[in-house]
Amino acid sequence: MAGANIKCVTLKPPNFAVPIDELKSLVTKNTRAILMNTPHNPTGKMFTRQELDEIASLCIENDVLVFSDEVYDKLAFEMDHISIASLPGMYERTVTLNSLGKTFSLTGWKIGWAIAPPHLTWGVRQAHSYLTFATSTPMQYAAAAALRAPDSYYEELRRDYNSKKNILVEGLKSVGFTVYPSSGTYFVVVDHTKFGMENDVAFCEYLIKEVGVVAIPTSVFYLNPEEGKNLVRFTFCKDEGTLISAVERMKEKLLKK
Repeated sequence: MAGANIKCVTLKPPNFAVPIDELKSLVTKNTRAILMNTPHNPTGKMFTRQELDEIASLCIENDVLVFSDEVYDKLAFEMDHISIASLPGMYERTVTLNSLGKTFSLTGWKIGWAIAPPHLTWGVRQAHSYLTFATSTPMQYAAAAALRAPDSYYEELRRDYNSKKNILVEGLKSVGFTVYPSSGTYFVVVDHTKFGMENDVAFCEYLIKEVGVVAIPTSVFYLNPEEGKNLVRFTFCKDEGTLISAVERMKEKLLKK
């Protein structure tokens, strides 16, 4: 829509660290904006303070805006979430994006928000009027009520998801997957290649048809799908019984391969 020339910096296993030197080689005085996501979908990677400081320094040096997708900010398990807008010199050049959908399990409502200084929210409003135009008024009142939830809600949410995460991670390891670390979100990424499928799409189709379990092929998240062909994404935002059943189904089918 904006006619941007997109350049992608890929986060790679095993730890999906931000390749700072590669990013530095791409950011110039002609760069208009950086779009980032932390906690990160699909990997569960959370950007560290050092990584955020490096990105912030690049943006200030080259007068670059940041659009920071932080919809999983309350689902941080192993470290505290840091918003890049909170770093020195970054608020005035950052649009922070968030959503009701993940934290309150209301993805169907499609209610989110952008936080930024006035000179940036002007542009957000122009785009919004041509894309979404309006959101249900009653649902906006409900969203405002949800955002008044006490801290205990978020603490219980993290405890519940962390318990489910442990069930899924240990289960996937017992099936034989290489399981990569996930510090946030409700996703876990694994390497499926030991099971002999051509790529992630073929493996996910096998899971659906032969095992009765759904995973997401990560190649759909990449500008170059080849970079994601060895990985698939599982989620633990399910009840514990469903997670245990899924693991048992995969053990029954995949351990025979």
